[in-house]
Amino acid sequence: MTAFGPLFDCAASRRDLLRVAGAAALALPFAGLVRPPGAAAPPCGVLVHEDGFATPSAGSWTESDVDGAFPRVRSGDAWSDQRLFPSSRFAIVPDPAGSGERVMRFTVPADQSAYRSEIGRAAFSWGRYRYDFSTFVPEDYVPYRYQTILAQWPGVSTGDDRPGRPPLVLSLRGAPSPAWEILVNSVAEDGSIDQTKHPLPVPFRAGVWNDWSVDIVWSTPSTPGRVTVSYAGGEVLRIDGVNNAHQKRPPYFQTGIYRSTWRTGGYAPQPDLQIYHRRISVHDLTACQPA
Repeated sequence: MTAFGPLFDCAASRRDLLRVAGAAALALPFAGLVRPPGAAAPPCGVLVHEDGFATPSAGSWTESDVDGAFPRVRSGDAWSDQRLFPSSRFAIVPDPAGSGERVMRFTVPADQSAYRSEIGRAAFSWGRYRYDFSTFVPEDYVPYRYQTILAQWPGVSTGDDRPGRPPLVLSLRGAPSPAWEILVNSVAEDGSIDQTKHPLPVPFRAGVWNDWSVDIVWSTPSTPGRVTVSYAGGEVLRIDGVNNAHQKRPPYFQTGIYRSTWRTGGYAPQPDLQIYHRRISVHDLTACQPA
């Protein structure tokens, strides 16, 4: 059973991928951009998105997702808007670790029908970005055999903009001993989907904050990609190569909780699934030196 939506069109050929990406993507560099003489260098490390959950505004996000419903978030919308953010699924609360900081609590009720509570940020341009965020898994977390996705970078399939497997995923998997992992979904030469699981050398610890930094250079048909994952300030994984389907639009960012295998119910009774997130920021590193 897969934890993802419909597959990419596996009949697509490499030639089709290149055609969809277009000549502009083929020529797109990520660093060392050519500038007119005398022009100032673009800034490196520009903050393009953040939320510390200290204010009522939710306008820095562009969508919420509750069990497959995707209401759009606009500038000026607030977390108190129950139409966009039902309080049973999204709540700004004090840090459960006791720091006094405000954090976001995501909830997926264990009611045999709910499966998803996420917030999303629309795609930025192709390039290099660093995503910083922290996750807190409560001590009453019930280990689960399949994926519990806490952050993902969804994309679209080649050619027709149908939803497909997210190119990049951070999740917890396994029972009775949960483990962190990164999944990369990319398109092979024959048009099929390559899915690679990368276990992370990070111990699972409930009741503490887990600080993540994910530095992504999105690949294009002519430019190699790179994903660098850091935990608590130290690098724990580096992946070079193709990291998306080279689709029309770059992947975007979602965070919260997604447990797709709960769609069908049938699991043992347990507490509602709750996981906390804090200190979310995204920096555009496209103008920086190569990763």
